Amino acid sequence: MLKVMIVDDEYYFREALKISIPWNELGFEICGQAKNGKEALEKVPLLNPDIIIVDINMPIMDGLEFARNIMEAGINSKIIILTGYSEFNYAKQAVQLKVNNYILKPVNEEELINSLLKLKKLIENEVNIKIEFDQLKQQVRESLPLLKEKFLNELIQGNLIKKETETLKKMEYLNINISSDYYLVVTIELDYEKNLDWNDEDKQLWKFAVSNITSEILGEQFVFATCYDIEDRICIIICKNAIENNCDFNLLIENRLDQIRSEVFKHLSFTITIGVGSEKKELFDISSSYKESIVALKNKMTIGKNKVIFYSLVSESSIKENLFTVEHRSELLMNMRTDNDNEVQNLISQIFDKMQKDSIHYDLLFVVCIEMISVCLEFIIEVGLSFKDILPDNKLSIIEEIQSKKSIDEMKRWIKEIYTITLETIKQNKSSKASKLIEEVKSYIHDNYHNNELSIDEIAKKLFVNYAHLCFIFKRDVGITINEYLTEFRIKKAKELFDNGNSLILNVASKVGYADANYFGKCFKKHYGLTPSRYLENIRQ
Repeated sequence: MLKVMIVDDEYYFREALKISIPWNELGFEICGQAKNGKEALEKVPLLNPDIIIVDINMPIMDGLEFARNIMEAGINSKIIILTGYSEFNYAKQAVQLKVNNYILKPVNEEELINSLLKLKKLIENEVNIKIEFDQLKQQVRESLPLLKEKFLNELIQGNLIKKETETLKKMEYLNINISSDYYLVVTIELDYEKNLDWNDEDKQLWKFAVSNITSEILGEQFVFATCYDIEDRICIIICKNAIENNCDFNLLIENRLDQIRSEVFKHLSFTITIGVGSEKKELFDISSSYKESIVALKNKMTIGKNKVIFYSLVSESSIKENLFTVEHRSELLMNMRTDNDNEVQNLISQIFDKMQKDSIHYDLLFVVCIEMISVCLEFIIEVGLSFKDILPDNKLSIIEEIQSKKSIDEMKRWIKEIYTITLETIKQNKSSKASKLIEEVKSYIHDNYHNNELSIDEIAKKLFVNYAHLCFIFKRDVGITINEYLTEFRIKKAKELFDNGNSLILNVASKVGYADANYFGKCFKKHYGLTPSRYLENIRQ
């Protein structure tokens, strides 16, 4: 029910109005009344009416002054002004006071009801809009953590438009308080092992657990912000003031990160590896520090898991010898050419063991893996195959495939598998050459069956194959001779021509490669049990 208040100095008019309109039926109730604007103004805050029907001409405070006070007080009640004919022009001032309607006295009940119903619809629409707006505000409040996460992710990925003022305003709105002199990014990766048998829910749970431990330990001494990258790694943007001593700051960071690593293993019973980027002065260089932390993190392949790895240290590492030599390349090719899979596998193991022992930089490991794959590709091309023949379902490029590996052992297994599959595919390909030859014979017959001079000798010459060898391979693998296959194919084509409306036997015989119609008829009867003429009669019937 909407609440209606009546304000008029005439008592009998107020009473008449209360009983002349079917308020309840229309969805209204009279919540109160007043005899002048001053009295009404005192009652409005208590009654909180939705609609106020007010006479324009009243003592002490008239209707227009009352409406002005209502507007200035910010009260949202709708107002209907009642006015006499002599006051009509005066009532027009009500429009400026946001009065919703004015009705001439004596009041026409139908006109008043229509006005009330219009206001009821207006109020209901406003209520619905307010509800929707409140819901939208709530959704915005609830989505702030997601917006914050999205913003931080774009910041570390380097996807933000470089407009510092706008970015700082957005950070303030999202309550990201990391404005500082220097920044560095720390990236934490859970050392997931298949024997842990985590499902997706488990992985999220452990990720949040690690985040909580991280926030608790770093929160004591650092200003930072946390998000998750596209690989679901925990990324922490840590702030550093210019007045802080570099040596003290680095020692403190290393100490706290090592504490995080230790606490995770102690309380959660699995390990994490932490990559640390270098300090950057500009806000938009945070992405560079993040990328450095990822490079540091990838070096766990050779350095090992459950460690804190600083980019500044791994970037200085070098290699004193070539881990993949010309001799390695030649030896791999020779062993593949002689189909010596064991020697191939042993050599790959030796190369990887050496890289693991020397804890080489991830980039160098990547290069060596590319070189080993290139040797395999060289051999694949040499034997007339393509990489798709080896891995037909592989949807990643070679580089993406190598980058997707999580450990040096996984990378070694993958490369060994590529070499093994290559040798097996080549073996299978050798045995399939006969099948390929048979398919070429069939294809040649399908294209030339209409030639009445087609012969096995012609086919052998066109395919550059020995006549006797061709006959032997075809009979062995297909089960019938080439001539038998040619005859069956021709007769099948003849039947198709008859079925499609060709009724001239001589014409059909010629089209399928028979110069002699009688011989064609014998061959047709042998295969279908009917002469061509009898078969045509059956079709007509």
